Amino acid sequence: MKKYILLLIWIPMFLISCDKENIEVFHGTTQIYFDKFYMNAIKPGTEQADSTVMSFFFFPEDTKMIEASLVVNLSGTPLTSDLKFGLKVIKEGTTAKADEYKLDEYYTFHAKPISSGQLEIKDTIHVKLLYSDRLKDLEEGVRLVVELVPIDGLQLGQYERRRAVIISTALESQPEWWTQEVEITLLGRYSQKKYKLFLQHADPKGEFNEELIENRPDLALEYVLKFKKWLADNPGQTDQYGEITVEI
Repeated sequence: MKKYILLLIWIPMFLISCDKENIEVFHGTTQIYFDKFYMNAIKPGTEQADSTVMSFFFFPEDTKMIEASLVVNLSGTPLTSDLKFGLKVIKEGTTAKADEYKLDEYYTFHAKPISSGQLEIKDTIHVKLLYSDRLKDLEEGVRLVVELVPIDGLQLGQYERRRAVIISTALESQPEWWTQEVEITLLGRYSQKKYKLFLQHADPKGEFNEELIENRPDLALEYVLKFKKWLADNPGQTDQYGEITVEI
């Protein structure tokens, strides 16, 4: 009987011990790695490669610099102070020229409290992308591949997340919601310039989409009428097809 009692006492203690061990996930060497995978995960992982796409298309015409936000993860010993690290450009896969980006001397991962059961902490850094005239002629834009550079004993984490791929472009493809029906009944023929003007002067938050058209046709009409009024107040707007107009 005593054996059974001892067993019943030992099992909960074992489970509690396991729970504590699972919670204490920040131990060992401090490592950093990007949140996104720059290449498909090595098996048995199933994560797919991803990139960060930034387009000057969504910014005013005279914009010369935009920033790509990259999320960085940290695991290991909890930080008691901010941590500095660097970035370097990987020539393999990079098509961006030196005057189309700018890296800071170093980047900072800020120390922050850790919640119970938290598996990793995150911070965000920003990489500067610079405008060049050739971007408007490159449909796929240019690629910038960067790799984390450890400083002061810091180590790199998961191999598939040590690098990040950034795509910089000045173009934007026709959105899927701009269908033939939208062309005939609302906005007319698509063009890059018309879409940009529509976003800038009628839909700055980019809320116009297929769901809005289907569920709130009244609101969709309101956006188009707002754009129509702006065109009337600012005559002479043209694209490759001539004067920019809408169909209502």
